[in-house]
Amino acid sequence: MSKSGSSDEKSLASAAVPSISESVPVAVVETVRPLPVASYMWVLAVVCLLVAIGIVWSSLPESGYRVTVHFPDGHGLESEDAVRYRGIDVGTVRRVELNPALTGVDVTIELKPFAEPMAREGTRFWIVRPELSLTGITGIETAVGHKYIGLMPGDPAGPHQTAFEGLALSPPEALPESGIEILLRGDLKYSVNRDSPVTCRGVEIGRVLSVGLSQDARYVDARARIFRRYTHLVTDKTVFWATSGVDVEFSISSGLSLSAESLETIARGGISLLTIESGGKEVEPGHVFLMHAGPEKEWMEQARIVRSSDVELYGSVPLTATWKKKSLLGTGSRNQAFNGVPFRTGTGESKILIPRDMTVEPEEAVAESLRIGVTGKDDSAVDPANAIINFADERLAMLAVPKDFHHSWLIPNDKIRAAGELEDCLAVRGTWQTADKLTFVHYPIEKQELNDDWQINSFHGDRDTWHGATVLSSRDGKLIGILLVEKNQAQIVRLSPEQFD
Repeated sequence: MSKSGSSDEKSLASAAVPSISESVPVAVVETVRPLPVASYMWVLAVVCLLVAIGIVWSSLPESGYRVTVHFPDGHGLESEDAVRYRGIDVGTVRRVELNPALTGVDVTIELKPFAEPMAREGTRFWIVRPELSLTGITGIETAVGHKYIGLMPGDPAGPHQTAFEGLALSPPEALPESGIEILLRGDLKYSVNRDSPVTCRGVEIGRVLSVGLSQDARYVDARARIFRRYTHLVTDKTVFWATSGVDVEFSISSGLSLSAESLETIARGGISLLTIESGGKEVEPGHVFLMHAGPEKEWMEQARIVRSSDVELYGSVPLTATWKKKSLLGTGSRNQAFNGVPFRTGTGESKILIPRDMTVEPEEAVAESLRIGVTGKDDSAVDPANAIINFADERLAMLAVPKDFHHSWLIPNDKIRAAGELEDCLAVRGTWQTADKLTFVHYPIEKQELNDDWQINSFHGDRDTWHGATVLSSRDGKLIGILLVEKNQAQIVRLSPEQFD
């Protein structure tokens, strides 16, 4: 075979059989550079940093509102001392320094964000510090701790203000009780001082707010506040005199005698008052009274026949619930004192209104042994199971009048009225003066002590003494409710004439 023929055969063979490179796919491998471990650590570090920034940012205190108060004296006030209103911290002292003229102290205060509305025109500041008297210490917390600044807000609608003049003393409004302010004018100071007590028959009913010369320097003027609960004692027929220190009297028959109202009047002086005529008119704030050097002899006798209120006390009668109780030593008696309100219905029937819980036999009582009667009159006891009549209010019950019950105790229907809004009132209970004569005593309840449900926020009377007592209006003396007393709380159940028909 020729060479050309063999080459042709090789060409055919190569064309019929594909090459390995053409029949098998070849993978293309690219080298990828691995991410360094350090890169993950950087990501983690950034995340931690962001979290830390968020925590720090959220924990930073909000910036407050800064004001400057000028005081005549620093009284040891320091940076970081508190600013308080009603016992709550509302700001912090940031800087205390002498003013450029060296005439006082400039205090920079940062109010908390929620207290920013207090930085208004009319807001007053003063430094609280201890004040010592024979009857007590005020501001005692500053005697052993840091001083602080007291604050009395101005009108919330007033304009903002950043500079204030601080007070040298606490303002009269910082006193714990409100009332009426009057002016007592005398020829001399008579040892009366700021914060001296104003008393009636030895009972404190007010405080002196300030003492100074009158505008024309002819008199000494003492501004005084009569506490609200005692303002009815002051009329235009009231006389005032200074009780300054100790009164000394000497006579051959009785020798030397010393008298003083209290230790406080010895140390700080004081003012006393009596109303010596009936029918006096109420006084307006700022009324001017003459302050006498001492009392006249006839004033005490004249005051004995003067009533400070036209409200006549009447109402509840002392009752006792008795029951029998079994014990290891046999059967004994138990009792519980309370009050009942006797009244005459519109149909002329006589009933007594009592707390319903007093009609329920105690768990330890012998069955059907409970009896209710007038205190001190054993033969007046009745079985409540047979004498109870339902009342409109489920907290109360009507009881048929016990035996030997004096009808003069009954409250007529025209002495009862409905109470609307909160009002000052008196809880009244009766106590025996003689076998058949009741003497009534009262417990004053101010409307500030009541909430909308007529719950008494702070009641300190005993349940045995006041449970079921009559509640009379201080304004007109009408029966408006019944006092119910539980442990550490009390409430007034309001009444209306329709319930007694």
